[in-house]
Amino acid sequence: MPEHTPAPTPHRAIYGFAFYILFTVLFFVYVAWAFLPVELGLHSYLPDKYFAVFMPVLIMVCAFFAVIIYPAINLSLTPNIDSIASVVDLKLVLPKGSEFTSWSQLQNQRSEATPKRNPSPTTTLCNMCKTEHVAKTRSPIPPLRFLDLQEINATYYN
Repeated sequence: MPEHTPAPTPHRAIYGFAFYILFTVLFFVYVAWAFLPVELGLHSYLPDKYFAVFMPVLIMVCAFFAVIIYPAINLSLTPNIDSIASVVDLKLVLPKGSEFTSWSQLQNQRSEATPKRNPSPTTTLCNMCKTEHVAKTRSPIPPLRFLDLQEINATYYN
């Protein structure tokens, strides 16, 4: 069994050298087509020489945006690792104008935000059968709130 080495096999080395020569020749043909004012009579087959400059610039601008600009925008919009905003969505939890000071503040906000239930059902007179029916009472959907990590652990693991 042959030993594995990082060196290419002779088969891969020959193909690699052939591709190197091929793409070097193609690059020189491309540069000659772009800069030399030679009319070859192939107007219907070759694109306009404007694309010799436009396409590389377009590729470089797209690569610049994809590699530098968009990641920079994402990094500037991401809160710091030490910020409490990376753990809690402050706009969701706290009322407008207040600031986050402690976890107990979130617990107090949560207990105040729970809706109070009406224990007595209301009765209404039915228009169809002229008898009283008890209306079904449902508690409203609770508003979006912060889920405490202790509450999540108690729900999942206890």
